[in-house]
Amino acid sequence: MSYNYNGSLIQIAHPVQSISVNKSNVIFADKTGLKNTRFATNSDARLFVNWLKTS
Repeated sequence: MSYNYNGSLIQIAHPVQSISVNKSNVIFADKTGLKNTRFATNSDARLFVNWLKTS
């Protein structure tokens, strides 16, 4: 599964095992390992986390 953010795709290999948020940085662990993603705004990061939790 992938998430489109500003024209680039963030690949997610479910299941997501953990999510950590620090301002506009989101670190999550999926079945391929840890991934660190930086967003332009805190609200963009929150939208991504909500999408991760519901997908």
